[in-house]
Amino acid sequence: MTMQVNVSAKGSAMGPALWRNRALITLVALHFAAVYAICAFLGRDFGSGTASTLINLLKLQVPLFLIVLFFWRFGWMIVKIRPRRPIQWFLNDLKEIVFDRERIFCGAFAFLAMCIFAGSFTVAKDLIPVIHPFSWDETFAAWDRTLHFGHDPWRLIWPMTGTPKITTAINAAYHLWLILAYFLIFVACFNASKHNKHRTYLLADVMCWIIAGNILATIFSSVGPVYYEAMGYGRDFQPLMDKLYAFNEISPVWALSVQEMLIDGYMNDGPVKGISAMPSMHVASTVMMTLYAFSVSRIWGWIMATFAAMILVGSVQLGWHYAIDGYVSIVVALGCYWVARKVVTALSRAEEAA
Repeated sequence: MTMQVNVSAKGSAMGPALWRNRALITLVALHFAAVYAICAFLGRDFGSGTASTLINLLKLQVPLFLIVLFFWRFGWMIVKIRPRRPIQWFLNDLKEIVFDRERIFCGAFAFLAMCIFAGSFTVAKDLIPVIHPFSWDETFAAWDRTLHFGHDPWRLIWPMTGTPKITTAINAAYHLWLILAYFLIFVACFNASKHNKHRTYLLADVMCWIIAGNILATIFSSVGPVYYEAMGYGRDFQPLMDKLYAFNEISPVWALSVQEMLIDGYMNDGPVKGISAMPSMHVASTVMMTLYAFSVSRIWGWIMATFAAMILVGSVQLGWHYAIDGYVSIVVALGCYWVARKVVTALSRAEEAA
């Protein structure tokens, strides 16, 4: 009898969890099917070394996220709640979270969907030069100069940020981006059952990565300033790369080793590829994180807005992107978030009316 009750309770939690995540799961499933079909049509294996790397990084970070959230909740209790019996309150709070079936199942399904999407996204990104060989770089470099009054954008920011220490700090923020993106996705997944803002962020994030990172990146196939000379477009950006390598002798510029790994993967068909400049997914996803942060708190929103500005500057200073890549990314991110909010609101109203 007990076993039947437990199974029934579990089943009653799984159904609503799947239903609450239906927009996210449907979008991920459609993307997965589309990428699989494209691979089959092109006679390519459905797989990516980059996906394996990203998933392995995520596995290492999840325990860290749990530790951070544990102490975050404890600090919130001390500062905001101030209960008379803090230990008892905290233990009860943890028990309530852990045994909240709706939260756990909803979070697990959302997190699984995001992991599956990461895999199919990287497969599609590896296909960019197969479907549409890189060809837009000279155009974007010219547009950048037109938008910035005849100057390459990196030359305009260099007087303010062009020192070894500042470059290292910007590069550190650029690398922190991945950890922060993982963390916020993790948080949103396991809060998706509690408020629409979390579901909105997850849906908007997937939409943005599909539209900007797969579709637009394939249409406007480009490599970015760092690989401008390697692809035979000329030495226009070699002064920037020379400065970065010189800075690396004084203070570390980790982007250089990643850039070398990617071009080696592209040239020699290595396991990690994924070269793509337009649009900048670093910028697009950070704008998305900023919008999510504003939905939680104005303070966190402005902190993330500052971080987004650093990422935009870093995308140019580190040679990854043309400035126009970032500008387009901002527009796409804002549009995706707006659409996702409309969709989630409509679905939520339908759930309440049912």
